[in-house]
Amino acid sequence: MLHPCPLPLRALAAAALACALSAHAQTATTAGPATATSTAVRSYDLPAQPLGSALARIAADSGQQISLDAELVRGRTAPAVRGSYTAEQAVRAALAGSGLELVRTGSGNWSLRTQPTPAPRAAGEAPSLGEVRVSAEATRSATTDHTGSYTARAVTIGKSEQPLKDIPQSVSVVTRQLMDEQNATSVYDALASTTGITLLQSPQGGKYIYSRGFDIATLQYDGVNVQRLYGRSNNYNGSTAIYDRAEILRGSAGLLQGGGDPSGAVNLSRKRPLKEGGVSVTAKAGSWDRYATQIDGSSALNAEGTLRGRAVLDVEDEHSFIDLVNRRNTTLYGTLEYDLSAQTQVSIGASYETFKGRPFISGLPRYSDGSDIRLPRSTYLGASWNRQDNSTQTIYADLSHQFNDQWRAKVSAIHVQEDVYLKYASSQRTVNPATGLGGTVANITDASQTAWGIDANLTGEFAAFGRQHELVLGASYNHTRADTDYSSKTPFTPIDVFAPNPYRTEPTDAEIRYANTENRLATSRQLGAYGALRLQLSDPLKLVVGGRAASYRTIWDTTVTTLGVATPSSTLQDNNRFMPFAGLIYAVNPSWSAYASYADIFNPQWSLDAAGQNLKPIQGATYEIGLKGELFGGRANTSFALYRVDQKNRATEDLASGANCRDGYYCYTDSGRVRSQGFDAEISGELARGWNLFAGYTFNRNTYERDINNQGQDFNTYTPKHMLRAWTTYQLPGAWSAFTLGGGVNAQSASYRKVGSASIQAPGRAVWSSYVRYQINKQWQASLNFNNMFDKRYYTSIGNLVNSSHYGDPRNVMLTLRGNF
Repeated sequence: MLHPCPLPLRALAAAALACALSAHAQTATTAGPATATSTAVRSYDLPAQPLGSALARIAADSGQQISLDAELVRGRTAPAVRGSYTAEQAVRAALAGSGLELVRTGSGNWSLRTQPTPAPRAAGEAPSLGEVRVSAEATRSATTDHTGSYTARAVTIGKSEQPLKDIPQSVSVVTRQLMDEQNATSVYDALASTTGITLLQSPQGGKYIYSRGFDIATLQYDGVNVQRLYGRSNNYNGSTAIYDRAEILRGSAGLLQGGGDPSGAVNLSRKRPLKEGGVSVTAKAGSWDRYATQIDGSSALNAEGTLRGRAVLDVEDEHSFIDLVNRRNTTLYGTLEYDLSAQTQVSIGASYETFKGRPFISGLPRYSDGSDIRLPRSTYLGASWNRQDNSTQTIYADLSHQFNDQWRAKVSAIHVQEDVYLKYASSQRTVNPATGLGGTVANITDASQTAWGIDANLTGEFAAFGRQHELVLGASYNHTRADTDYSSKTPFTPIDVFAPNPYRTEPTDAEIRYANTENRLATSRQLGAYGALRLQLSDPLKLVVGGRAASYRTIWDTTVTTLGVATPSSTLQDNNRFMPFAGLIYAVNPSWSAYASYADIFNPQWSLDAAGQNLKPIQGATYEIGLKGELFGGRANTSFALYRVDQKNRATEDLASGANCRDGYYCYTDSGRVRSQGFDAEISGELARGWNLFAGYTFNRNTYERDINNQGQDFNTYTPKHMLRAWTTYQLPGAWSAFTLGGGVNAQSASYRKVGSASIQAPGRAVWSSYVRYQINKQWQASLNFNNMFDKRYYTSIGNLVNSSHYGDPRNVMLTLRGNF
């Protein structure tokens, strides 16, 4: 059985985790001899450095696993290790003069201990050295916390832990190190810095997440699907404080979750208890009176270390570059992990998040022709009584059992309760260029949503036809109930957008609800069974085949009440579908693989035809070919992918039905077609000693292949054709090694939005940021982020004429002090 080594949180956290993450791909997928890597001779050129760092480097280069205690190596220095050695010889050379020795643990892994004091020898007795036998098994882990890495050794988005190069689709990982360095405090922040992902601000506070021009509607938590239903937008604002990493798959994800939408999937993996105890504390202060504090503690809770716990408290208290805007976010997270036996582990956890403050929800308006008013970035068109009071309560649980070295079963479950209350004045009129007058409306969004899901899967290896193959079998179920009220009070209130007065009269909740309220009650359930077979056809060639049989049922009951008069309506989607997936992976050599994959598209839609029936579900296919590399012993990953997405049965206006067919507009037919195509390129990890890089480029072109009104035009106009996301750091050598310098850029080409005959333009942009970190001592480090350093003026999101234009942050700084104990 493969056991990860302990993970101390203190000065040796990075070293210990690097040991657990240092496996070779071949060892992770085949049961090679335990001593294969220990006897391989490699060239080493390591300078004198802290002992923990030297051991981490040797472990990473050789693929060996070393279990160590932070206290043993604290304050010890390794001499220079230069020359050709086996892994064992290199470790012993690094230990020279340290007073420590290398031993083998009962599980066959390497460990360190203090050298015993030798017993006095009898007179004339010759010194002797007992036999030391060393063997080790390498293992992969998807964990990124405390590794300091920009990449992951493996990902879990496909249910089992797999190297990125063994997945025949595009996958990115936002590691804990990247989130910390970039100050990505929300999941939206983390996704915004990821290859190929774009965000669009909703008029009601949330954001839509797009990949390859299509909406990502479902999130996974530790591999469990949770479908959140929103009457008008996704209000998800979760903190990253509780997550180890975010895994993003681009392309059809029907094998992983309920639908076969071609956008992709996001899997959020939460932090787990560390094998070794420790506490980290973080304090932040930045521009516009932004402050934050975080405490993250982990410990073994019994003498045997079989019961472990972790707790996180994260508080953000922030103002904004926008006048009057403020917020206070609090996140509390706790989790316990218990080894029922050497083979069985259970984990439970809970989180509670609150989001309170005075938001500016809807954004800025435009002139009626779509042109930019160029209002100051500090402009606030809301009211002094704008307020937000949201909360999310989540319970997590999973049980895993390792039958033997080849087979493992896991059951995971999650329950999410989300409550949203927003009361705000929002812009709802274009601006008159002669008078500068626009108009605002008072609104309330009051929503409650309960979602839960469960996933059970069995993964393992088996021998057939003289080769080892892999199998994944599983089933999942999720259920969601959402009750959403959206209310607005008309007529609008005139406002001078160049000199807005936020101190206007606050209407009561009853007034707003009486004027106009849209209540949407939705229930949804999805049941699916899935399987994937990874057949090793020959030494270099692997075939992946699989699919998901799923049943979907969603009901939306909508009631619109205007001046006390209620008008109800109801829509139903009830579908059953099997979605196949197939891929070929060719191992060019141990480090590089080429692949090709195919996946079905299936997505129910709500539009109605002239007979009042739902249109057929959207169908189609995703095709992808690519090349992936695992470089420098797994310390870096790179990929290149070409893709094409074809969709049919999309809703398009049925002109023959007449302009008043339903709700004052045309009915629809399912004759629409869309195509999205392009390529992704990405590299992430440590490219040289001290140099880390994450860089991703995307080209995308999406068009209407068939549509009554938009034939040949862009399909998703706010997805730019070109996107570059890059971030890098370099630790200075020698006497300056306490300093790490870096920075990055988020760049993209122009995007736009058509509203009738008007066009809203968002020019291309490149937003540059810089970063410096200073290691004060073994426990403390300070860092400074200098964001948008050239003070680029740009819109992060554009929507329509009456609102939804949102400025990006102006030039700002954030100072962070972080300590590990």
